Amino acid sequence: MQSNKYFGSYYPIESSIHKLNPIMKFICLFLFLVPMIGSMSLKLHVVIMFFITMLMYTSNVPLKFYFNMIYGLRYIYIIILFFLASKGLTQEEALVTLLKVTSIIEYLALIFYTTSPSELKYGIEKTLNPFNVFNINLSKLSNKIITGIRFFPLLITTEYGVLKNASERGLDYFHSDILARINVLASSFKNTLRLTIEKLKKENFASELKMYQISKFRTNLRTNKIGYIDLLITIIHIIFVASYVIEVGII
Repeated sequence: MQSNKYFGSYYPIESSIHKLNPIMKFICLFLFLVPMIGSMSLKLHVVIMFFITMLMYTSNVPLKFYFNMIYGLRYIYIIILFFLASKGLTQEEALVTLLKVTSIIEYLALIFYTTSPSELKYGIEKTLNPFNVFNINLSKLSNKIITGIRFFPLLITTEYGVLKNASERGLDYFHSDILARINVLASSFKNTLRLTIEKLKKENFASELKMYQISKFRTNLRTNKIGYIDLLITIIHIIFVASYVIEVGII
């Protein structure tokens, strides 16, 4: 279990990745998802994973945070492996699928660790604004998206505290076999879910105290400008998309 308070949350430190414009981060995320969804090229996904690792290193966030993210989902990986085996995929196809899952998890973790909640909301609003043909309240929508995004990391950190307290009462999760652990997880899940929802409500209340209004577009006293690093990283993402387009023979 992951006990670090920054699991899936903003890690306040100076780095070139932290200084990237939040709008460009979300544009790169959309570009990133194109080869993630469609490409089955092992070479392309290895290169993308290497690129993400370089970004992780440049972010100055301790690498163990990223690795612990994967370790915290180890049982999910086991389930995925059994599912892939049942589908009769080749070893290469299974490896590509695992690379995709890992890349998406680490890419999202990279965004969460290097972008403050305020900048996340700002980036979502501005990125979706050109597509707002139905006059949707994007500020309210972005707040709901951030709440949904924060739910899973917060659930895991809350679960750690619940399991630690349960172990002190005799339900020892940390020194049990896998079947006993599953039983403890099942028995504690309801309490974990309740506490997670309460924490999310407190975070939303904290946003209101900071004068974040979901009824109108938010403003920022400081917004990172678009620099040459933003453009460079965006170009690299476009190259990944172009590689996928060439792979499927569109051009």
